[in-house]
Amino acid sequence: MLVEVWCDKFISNGKVRKPIRFHAGLNAVLGDDNGSNSIGKSTFLMILDFVFGGTDYVKKCVDVQENVKEHTICFAFDFDGQNYYFSRNTVDYNKVVQCDSEYQALPDGEPLSLQKYGEFLCEKYGLSAEGITWRGAIARFIRVYKRDTLDEERPLRSSKDETAADAIKGYMRLFDRYSSVEAQINQAKKAEDEKEAFRKSIQQYHHVRAAKNEKEKVANETRIAELERQEQELAVNNNKGLLDLDSMTARRLSDLTESLINYRRQRAQIQTQLNAVRRDMTGQKRSFKKTFADLERFFPNENFYTLEEIERFHQKLSKILEEEYAETEKNLATTYALLNNEIVRIQEQITEIKNVPNVSQAILKEFARITTELNNLKQANENYDELERLKKIATDYAETRDAVIADELLAIESTVNQQMREISLTILSDATHLPPVLRLEKLNKYTFYTPNDGGTGAQYRGLITFDLANMGVAPVPFVVHDSVLLKNIERPVFSAIIRVYYDQKQKGKQVFMAYDTLDAYDKETRELVEENAVLQLSPGGNELFGWAWNKEEQHEAKQE
Repeated sequence: MLVEVWCDKFISNGKVRKPIRFHAGLNAVLGDDNGSNSIGKSTFLMILDFVFGGTDYVKKCVDVQENVKEHTICFAFDFDGQNYYFSRNTVDYNKVVQCDSEYQALPDGEPLSLQKYGEFLCEKYGLSAEGITWRGAIARFIRVYKRDTLDEERPLRSSKDETAADAIKGYMRLFDRYSSVEAQINQAKKAEDEKEAFRKSIQQYHHVRAAKNEKEKVANETRIAELERQEQELAVNNNKGLLDLDSMTARRLSDLTESLINYRRQRAQIQTQLNAVRRDMTGQKRSFKKTFADLERFFPNENFYTLEEIERFHQKLSKILEEEYAETEKNLATTYALLNNEIVRIQEQITEIKNVPNVSQAILKEFARITTELNNLKQANENYDELERLKKIATDYAETRDAVIADELLAIESTVNQQMREISLTILSDATHLPPVLRLEKLNKYTFYTPNDGGTGAQYRGLITFDLANMGVAPVPFVVHDSVLLKNIERPVFSAIIRVYYDQKQKGKQVFMAYDTLDAYDKETRELVEENAVLQLSPGGNELFGWAWNKEEQHEAKQE
């Protein structure tokens, strides 16, 4: 756990402060009984976020960076009786330097990237779930003014740009319940990708596509049976020498000729429509534009505005009609070209049949026609069956994925809600008082609320209860609570929360809190907080950095 923070810019009455020491349980940062502002309570909690790998202290505490300038925060952890010392600079803040006990950089120690530093802390704090990251595990529980973690309806959010889906995934990893979900998501995606790949391949790359539905498949099977009968009959007749070339050729020519007549009739109709459209498009264009000058000479006192509006409407209508003509012409021309291509193909088939020199070639062509159609229909049905098989597999995996997601979310939700009920009973001493409720509805949607109580105090009490519950049921090693969470909570409840904070000592966990104005609370609460105070701040030189730059006299004196 964190045991020490020190910086040579931490000043008290003109002298550098001694290292600030921490312990298990409650660690309080206190102001004075006047509730003085801008003395550094929240800033110090932001520094703790910086110690734990965050960047908000540098990016959001702009006034500190402008007035204190570059500085280095030094800190130490104790894991299993061994101390680890580090430092982190506010300018070169993307690395963490390994140090000795005097906070001098180790000569053989390479600076750690924030990722490597996070991995180190995960290992030492025992956060070993698959895919877990340090900041993904703890950032949401550092609730300090200026951080994006104070939304009482979004307790899982660790930063402003984090989506609900990412927040829920990170939260599930904290409970080691996302790896099974991820495996099912990947399996379902693989099945869906295989299905889509096959569907696209038969649509885009195969000459024969799948039957569209079960009805078309049944129709194909009927046609397949008929073609197989024709194929067998042709083979039998050929073997018996009974094949009638003339009748077979005539039958084939009759079918093709009938198709040719039908296509020519359609082409003629399209040609007529196309010619009519093109005449309308290329003919003399009607103009709706008029002038009302002559009318004005005879009726000088009349207003012709309405007529002008009508003319403008006519002009707009003319433009719309021109666009519709162009679209119609394009469609008709495309249809005409397709029909013409089909006519040419049929004519070529008729020519081939008429040029067949003997019985053998005629038989081969008839066999080829039957076999081609037969194979195409069989392939269409096989493709349909394969696509249906892949669809079922994808659906089954998707259902399994959704069931696993629902089960894992419900397990977390139930565990946390039960713990929040127990903590609420402890701090409220009222079994009838409704506790906060977490609803993990989907992998990308959740809600958090206190039923029938939308007051500020109740909402922030809900956040505190949520954090304490997670410390009880998940490997959350600490929480950081700024005074903004605690100020609106009624005094008996505040006192009960302080005792719960203190009791974290028994579990080896830490609570860092900032507060002031304790004179309104009972003696036991005041003594408990004061005995566990690690830093006390006040105006007049005892601010965190020894001065307040929001006061003109001190700011000018410091600049000099």
